[in-house]
Amino acid sequence: MKRGLLILVHGSKSKEADEITKELIRKLKHKLSDEFQEVAYGALQISSPSVEEGIDNLVENEMEEIIVVPMFIFQGVHVKSDIPDVMENIKNKYPQINIKLGKHIGADDRLVEILYSRAIDTIACRPKLS
Repeated sequence: MKRGLLILVHGSKSKEADEITKELIRKLKHKLSDEFQEVAYGALQISSPSVEEGIDNLVENEMEEIIVVPMFIFQGVHVKSDIPDVMENIKNKYPQINIKLGKHIGADDRLVEILYSRAIDTIACRPKLS
């Protein structure tokens, strides 16, 4: 079975946000295992491609199953309501494709490690204030 991975991002007017998203996707592509044949992204709002366009591209590339992972830390209105609504519409558009929505990031311990590392890096780079 051909399986695709779609990272669902918020979207932004900021070009920097779009570039960071593209860089994360490039890095993720290097980690792909046999579990996923393709990786793509789609934005909930503002940025391109949209979630639907990202799914459309994976379907056009003959993915039979698509795993959607929201790149959201908090379980706000987007995670609770907007994303499930969008996903329902997409599932209705592609009933022949097995589309599964993964969990948002939440309080993942790996984020704690990143935050701690950034704090230590900041201590090392800043002059001590007395």
